[in-house]
Amino acid sequence: MLNTVQTYMHEHNMISEGDRIVIGVSGGADSVCLFHVMLQLAPIYQFTLFVVHVNHGIRGEEADEDEAYVKELCDKNGISFIVVKANVPEIANFEGLSEEEAGRKVRYEAFYDCYHKNKCNKIAIAHNRNDNAETILFHLFRGSGIKGLTGIPATRDDIIRPLLCISRDKIENYLGENKISYCTDRTNLTEDYSRNKIRHRIINFAQEEINSKVIEHIVNAAHQLKEIDQYLEKNVKIAYEKVVIFKEEQDTYEIVIEGLKQEDLVIQKGIIRKIFWQLAHQLKDVEAIHVELILALLTKEVGKSLNLPYGIQAVKRYHEITMRMSPVLLTKMEIQQKEGLESNKVAEFNKVTEFNKVIEADKVAEHTITVPEDYYIPQINQTLHTKLINYKINMIIPRNGCTKWFDYDKIKNTALIRTRNEGDFIQIDSSGSRKKIKSLFIDDKIPREKRDLLPLLADGAHIIWVIGGRISEAYKVSEETKVILEISLDGGKRDG
Repeated sequence: MLNTVQTYMHEHNMISEGDRIVIGVSGGADSVCLFHVMLQLAPIYQFTLFVVHVNHGIRGEEADEDEAYVKELCDKNGISFIVVKANVPEIANFEGLSEEEAGRKVRYEAFYDCYHKNKCNKIAIAHNRNDNAETILFHLFRGSGIKGLTGIPATRDDIIRPLLCISRDKIENYLGENKISYCTDRTNLTEDYSRNKIRHRIINFAQEEINSKVIEHIVNAAHQLKEIDQYLEKNVKIAYEKVVIFKEEQDTYEIVIEGLKQEDLVIQKGIIRKIFWQLAHQLKDVEAIHVELILALLTKEVGKSLNLPYGIQAVKRYHEITMRMSPVLLTKMEIQQKEGLESNKVAEFNKVTEFNKVIEADKVAEHTITVPEDYYIPQINQTLHTKLINYKINMIIPRNGCTKWFDYDKIKNTALIRTRNEGDFIQIDSSGSRKKIKSLFIDDKIPREKRDLLPLLADGAHIIWVIGGRISEAYKVSEETKVILEISLDGGKRDG
């Protein structure tokens, strides 16, 4: 196995003589295997190792035992050991992340902290061939584009993955043959996390019932897709330079409509995703439906706008489609920065306003709907979730007060969460009859003191939904619907 890994590292130019390398070691089979492989290669390449172990604060005594095991492993072999303790569940709750995402964030912060303090030039991660297959399937199920289906890269910036060519069973066999002990994280045996479900339910079933080489075939398919993606990237770059104009002073990307129409659909989509990357520097929350919605602006009326992941706004103009960070949110952020907030406070403000996580407690502030996104509304102690769905005939429309479907294309302006304004109305029947929101509140016997606090979903002065109550007939899903805006409510998410 050592020869296989060494050859793989050479093929991908992972190491050089004299490297200073951070290794993430959890104590599990993969990271312990990586530790021993790098330990054997260190004298050959004269590199220095620094081990970082993160105690996630999830498994109590078991986590402490893992930490003690990794420390003993490092002490025995004379390797620098750095431990970072974190309360991942608390961080996940505060930042609105899953524990899986929060744990990953904490680990990489710890790796880079060690990297900078010790003047390192590489970070070695213990991802293996199975991890790669699971990631490919995970991205497929999330609706990722081709790039997401190319799998985990062998190298990215200063990160290297020497075990990516080795399967999990070969790693465990190697440890067994060499009588090397390791820790077992019981959370990997449960189905609490999405990746565990993919591993235990889908991949295990496929290996047992369809083809024992399923991991190999998934990874090989990803390699082929990577070749295709590289070819597309080259052609997307050529087309991008012809049809996209960057206005630096406004930090805005303008896509020339006539030029875009002349490109093949796959190139059009590549251009849109490239602009997403330029604006947000990530594509994690960008799904195929977001790209399709932007392309649908080609046939929409001038002024039609979309609010997209990462606070990005797309607007149809006469001759171009513009994409930029929402100007309102940028203005708010700039004002706060000018008032001299400390950098951590600016980051906290950004998290709350730019990404629209929380609605102010005294009165519902005006917030632009971004999809997908979560919004906590203290007035009704509910968390509102948004997502887009491609409509198909005979889909069953939810018939409860907590989940509502709206025809996304019928929203003329930017959808907002806000409280009532003078002139607000709602359509009360299919013939177009309207009722003022003020009259609706009176008819529904809403106490006067509560009327200015009730959260509304608004399209201009037209109220799409009195959140938790009545919806407008104008936005209901029909057989002509193409895209559904689904909004659901969960109660008590922030209690305690």
